Amino acid sequence: MHQLNHAHFEHKLWRNELELVAQEATFFLKTLDEYKTKTISQSHDSLIVAEFVKQFRHYQRLTKRLLEELTIVEKEIAQGVMADNILDGEQRKDRAYLNEEMKYFESDYRETKYRFRNFIATYEPAQSLN
Repeated sequence: MHQLNHAHFEHKLWRNELELVAQEATFFLKTLDEYKTKTISQSHDSLIVAEFVKQFRHYQRLTKRLLEELTIVEKEIAQGVMADNILDGEQRKDRAYLNEEMKYFESDYRETKYRFRNFIATYEPAQSLN
């Protein structure tokens, strides 16, 4: 029973984190839309903005996929509970896989978000030649 409670708690944390990342990615993409026009004359910065757009769109797709996988794992666990087969070997493998996916996702997203925030904080528009 303890393992089931732990799994349920962990799944809630993952779901909340994924939903937050989806919201942040949407917000960051809107912010990047503003920077697209600011960086048109600056090829290097324009490429950086384009790369961030690509990465945050990737996170939108990835959060959707991970939320779907999490829902599947939760349904499997619920079916196991009803069949008095709580966290069997296959369910443990699915959770272990999802756990690894979340660790990689969290680390990768944290790094991208840090680089994005640093870019926005240090961005200086090109000086006009007039």
